[in-house]
Amino acid sequence: MRNKDLKLAIGQINPIVGDIEYNINKMINIIKNSDDCDIIIFPEMALVGYPIMDHIHDPIILKKNLESIEKIKEIETEAAIILGTFTAAEELKGKVNPFYNSAIIIENNKLKNCVNKRLLPNYDVFDERRYFSFDDKYNPEDIKGYKIGILICEDIWDEYYDINVAKNLVANGAEILIVINASPYHINKFQLRSDLIKVKSKSLAVPIVYVNMVGGLDEIVYDGQSFIANKFGQIIFKAKAFVEDICYFKIPMENSHPIEEKEHNFEWREDVINALKLNLYDYFYKSNIFKGIVLGLSGGIDSAFTAYICAKSIGSDKVTAIMMPTRFTSKESIDLARKLCENLKLKYLIHPIGKIFDVFEHNIEEHIGKQRFDIADENLQARIRANLLMYYSNKFDWLLVSTGNKSEIGVGFCTLYGDTCGGKNVPGDLLKVQIYDICNWINKEQEIIPKGIIERPPTAELRENQKDSDSIPPYEILDVILKEIFEHGIGSEFKNLKELGYDINTIEKVRNLYLNSEYKRRQLVQTIKVSKSAFGIGRRYPVLKKIEF
Repeated sequence: MRNKDLKLAIGQINPIVGDIEYNINKMINIIKNSDDCDIIIFPEMALVGYPIMDHIHDPIILKKNLESIEKIKEIETEAAIILGTFTAAEELKGKVNPFYNSAIIIENNKLKNCVNKRLLPNYDVFDERRYFSFDDKYNPEDIKGYKIGILICEDIWDEYYDINVAKNLVANGAEILIVINASPYHINKFQLRSDLIKVKSKSLAVPIVYVNMVGGLDEIVYDGQSFIANKFGQIIFKAKAFVEDICYFKIPMENSHPIEEKEHNFEWREDVINALKLNLYDYFYKSNIFKGIVLGLSGGIDSAFTAYICAKSIGSDKVTAIMMPTRFTSKESIDLARKLCENLKLKYLIHPIGKIFDVFEHNIEEHIGKQRFDIADENLQARIRANLLMYYSNKFDWLLVSTGNKSEIGVGFCTLYGDTCGGKNVPGDLLKVQIYDICNWINKEQEIIPKGIIERPPTAELRENQKDSDSIPPYEILDVILKEIFEHGIGSEFKNLKELGYDINTIEKVRNLYLNSEYKRRQLVQTIKVSKSAFGIGRRYPVLKKIEF
């Protein structure tokens, strides 16, 4: 029977990859408590988690996937259910890519149909053509008296392809479009999505329901923020950001009118903090192997920012900060680090490494003679600290969190097996100037990160009177050059920045540091993606190369 309003339940859930029993139990609870709805919608690949990567080939995953679909079919409900998973279709047997990325439709205890993804992304973090085959069907589904066009994530971004999925569905009679997604977060991503959907809904004159996953998976953050646009291109509903949200909404399908649209203003700094907190929280708890977090604290801004995220993510009582001073560490650094821990109510230890460093120096002198103090000796201090941090990590089952920012990673201003050690890097996709910006924002109401940490010149304190600017350009210059490289590729930095007055020698220095540091980036700790172009899962560059300029 066709109602004037279409009653929807949106299951914006946080699944665990491979833990199908956990995921299906979430779905079952929502279904059983949403019986007054017409349609219950879950995100893309929500049943098995996304990206499941090569686990899709494990027989146990396929078996549990099929068994779970049968369990959902047994639930007594008047609602139709749309959920994302993968299917192994008969026509794909023997093919290189034997699966579809599918939206399963269950109604009246039966598997009504499978709608398969037509557009398969193969860029950035996506590698779908490794696993899935394309489909080419554009028929709406008859659900509750309405013709409903179902799309899966990339299907709605069809302006970048020759195939117009949404347009084809509407041309075939779709009165409303439902898009299920596992759409990763980056800064201003909701704005991009909402702009796209608003244009689509208005031009096609149909409502669009956008249901997104939430949660952290390796480097990826899914931000949720599911929403609905009416046929006039206005957002009429929006779910919460960075948390699970089970939402109920009636879409007027007859006699709908334009509304006075609410503005959805966002603070990008707050979103970044929430993204980092969510990813770290899920990494910590979904892995189920850690009892706490440990990090090295230097008195600098990167470790201060990391400590803040750790405390806000899993709680101050589970975080231990360790200060490891040498003869080069200033009293100011120790005092600022201690003050930060007091502000955040963190447990902290002061574990000096001066005597350990002395032993190394004496031992080296015994074997190869007195050496000139240089970068090898600086790096040795970082590696001693890493050994101690790994000891604490192993001894107490603490997750070691590293603190390197994107600027340093970009030019290799970091020590392999030193400050790059750990299980998760929190600020690794943020440029140094962004970290300063966010820390000032954190302090907008009260001083949480000591002002002295923000105002002092950046230094690793690995030799007397050291400053970062001794080795690399000032961050306000470095970050502009790196941003140009990240966003537009090698070669753009010279062409675009030379005209703006940037020094040619500085540009060339940064470019060379960037190119020659790929071997470090290949070995670094998993970070958290908050930008369009992050180091990690979505980035593929060779270590060995030669580029002429």
